Amino acid sequence: MIHARAAALFSIVLLLAASATTARADPNRFAVIIGANAGDPDEVILRYAESDAERVGSVLRTLGGFQPENVITLENLRAGEVRRALIALNARVRELSGESLMIVYYSGHADADALHLDGTRLPMNELRDLVSGSAASARILVLDACRSGTITRVKGGTRGPAFEIDVGFPVGARGVAMLSSSAAGESSQESDALGASFFTHALVSALIGAGDSNHDGAVTLGEAFAYAKERTLAATARTVVGPQHPTFRLDLGGREDLVLTRPGAEHRNVGLLAFARPGLYVVQKSSAEGPVVAELMSDDAGGRLAVDPGRYFVTRRDSDHLEQGRFDVTSRQTTMVAQTAMARLEYARVVRKGGTPRRLSGSLFADGGVRGQVFGLGTAWRTELGGRLDLRQFSLALRLGFSQSDHDNGSLDITTREVSTAIDALRAFDLGPVTLDVGLELGASWFLQAFHDPSTRDSRSFGPFVGAVGQVEVPLPHHLYARLEVAGLFYFLRTSEASMTATAATYRAAAGVGVSF
Repeated sequence: MIHARAAALFSIVLLLAASATTARADPNRFAVIIGANAGDPDEVILRYAESDAERVGSVLRTLGGFQPENVITLENLRAGEVRRALIALNARVRELSGESLMIVYYSGHADADALHLDGTRLPMNELRDLVSGSAASARILVLDACRSGTITRVKGGTRGPAFEIDVGFPVGARGVAMLSSSAAGESSQESDALGASFFTHALVSALIGAGDSNHDGAVTLGEAFAYAKERTLAATARTVVGPQHPTFRLDLGGREDLVLTRPGAEHRNVGLLAFARPGLYVVQKSSAEGPVVAELMSDDAGGRLAVDPGRYFVTRRDSDHLEQGRFDVTSRQTTMVAQTAMARLEYARVVRKGGTPRRLSGSLFADGGVRGQVFGLGTAWRTELGGRLDLRQFSLALRLGFSQSDHDNGSLDITTREVSTAIDALRAFDLGPVTLDVGLELGASWFLQAFHDPSTRDSRSFGPFVGAVGQVEVPLPHHLYARLEVAGLFYFLRTSEASMTATAATYRAAAGVGVSF
């Protein structure tokens, strides 16, 4: 471990020395990106602090005009090594002439007094002084850190007292900005679904284009923070921990808002995803099971994201449906996310798939079909009305049916009418555009037999039935869907004239249409 840390620190020194001859950006741009999964010995190991740091560093190198050698990523280092890296960078900046920018990003454990770095601590006021005291013309400190914890896994792991990071800078420290992932007493949370912290995920999304609110191809500091704050608050509003409010303080000393990235410019080995419609888009790598690359929330058309070449799975979320499609991105080319290339998932599928505030959906349906012969009453034509409730794990359907059959037993013509009611418990499987439902049905039927002979009295009987049900549903436009159904049923019939019960097996087949709401 000691040798590994020494090698890491030696590489930092080499990078800083190399920047003296290779940096060509104007203004000179430097970044120290710190990720620490390990904090104090009694704190849980974070999953995504170091990978968050790698994502931020990658975006700055690719889209931010930062020379690769000027972006220093520090992972799994202790306080002394981080301190020496910051001091070395400040010394390098003092040797430069002209405008310069320094960004310090930290993701890991912290409290009101210090960063927690693998069992060591870097005091918060010392970090603040190292940033504000830099000779860089503009300095930005970003802290994605907090402590406490619950089911969403906050960045810390055990509940602690509320605290507030002192984001004030010394008097006269102009050209300084401070971004914090949460407000006093709040938890900065990680998400397994995103594979990142909520705040850093939103910040990276902003930097690759989601934050470009005026669609000028550049993302400024103000735009990046405004987008990160809005999306972090929206994403954490429904977590068990509760909403997380990022904070922002700055004094740019009369300068215009700083441009952090230019996702709209042409970059080597980067392509653009363009969105012609407003909405909330989630972009994943390769498939619906792939890692989340970014989110774009736009109230108007024209949004763009700069991403690496490859295949992306894009989901457009709405309160009542999803649209999904796959798009291939190539270097220096723009790929349009067109509605015609996306499949729409209607209400029930949205509930089963998750990802929206909607937790249930309903539908009404009407069927026509046939019920097989039962108790010698003949095959019956059948109509049915029903309603269905779709939940995340299963569906419930309530149905009311009417059947009629005509039968000649050799001596009498008999008309039999059946009125039935039943409830189904179903499990749905979404297979491409088709949904397959399988489940159990429990119901009861009332039979009325009318004999075409004045001397014979009509007969009434009642009995329950159980069975297995299978359904196929195919979506249609305007929230409609076509449905096919087959069922195997077992009847238990008790007549009004006798205290005995008869049993019989039969089938039911039907086709119909439904409408979701």
